[in-house]
Amino acid sequence: MNLGELEAFSFMSGCAMNRKVISLGVFLLLFASLAYLIHNRSSFSFLSLVSTIYLPVIALFIVLHIFVTGLVSSVSLRPLSLRLTRIEEFALACTTRMMNYLIPFRGGFATRAVYLKKRYKFAYTDFLATLAASYIIIFLVAGVFGLASTLWIYEATTVLSWPLLIIFAGTTAAMLGIVIVAPKFKETGYRWVDKFIRVINGWHLIRKDKKVVAKIAFFSAVQILLGAVMTYLQFKAFGITIPLAAAIFLASIGSLSILIAITPAGLGISEAVTVFSALTIGIAATESLSAAILGRSVSVVVLFIAGPISSYYLMKKS
Repeated sequence: MNLGELEAFSFMSGCAMNRKVISLGVFLLLFASLAYLIHNRSSFSFLSLVSTIYLPVIALFIVLHIFVTGLVSSVSLRPLSLRLTRIEEFALACTTRMMNYLIPFRGGFATRAVYLKKRYKFAYTDFLATLAASYIIIFLVAGVFGLASTLWIYEATTVLSWPLLIIFAGTTAAMLGIVIVAPKFKETGYRWVDKFIRVINGWHLIRKDKKVVAKIAFFSAVQILLGAVMTYLQFKAFGITIPLAAAIFLASIGSLSILIAITPAGLGISEAVTVFSALTIGIAATESLSAAILGRSVSVVVLFIAGPISSYYLMKKS
């Protein structure tokens, strides 16, 4: 890495460090889940894969999810006149996810930023600005889906997850506030302050192009639905059938858990969030954790096959 690349990586890591306070609560949940598993380890004895036929299907949906993730990233770059090929989109998404397993705080994004800088001279601050802007839409869509699925579950079962209802409602309100009334800040002349301001103002780069906003929202919705299908299949592999509303509910909270993914690829934290979210709607911890671990295992296999190939392709391009 040269000095510019180290500077970009340092800047992105500094932004991620702001999430440490939030992550403390998740660590408590994680430790609590581990204590639960140790205390109830005998409960897992009855869980076993019913059919391995679900594994390649889950893998296929993971590949589709990565492809759509690449589309979201590529579309967010278009307001700055940067267009990627379909192969580049997919390869960058694969490489980013693989590197997230190796670097905490979702550091795989640094890999994508460095590639765009080397290949297209795309500024690191512009990359962060478009990333922040796209996540405003992604979190808004996840909040809406989360609210809808929570109310759907309540209507069908009278079970209501108040903590997650508040999280979904708060996220939706916050993102809508940014979309509707987000101010545009003026630069101060101080280098690092202005970098941060350009990232914050990134939303305005995308907001001007209604087609881009609509496409990101559409692809974000597709991501959640793909995630819901994967969640459904992960349970089904153990012979457990969950309602569609529950699958969407878990996929939505999974999208929001990106905010607290301080471990590589959210390892452990994502599973803890899934277990406790599932508990709030009446799904047993043994069932949800088994499904989450299965999904994680298939994802690792897919990424560490496709990831190195994608990385090699990108290195040749850059």
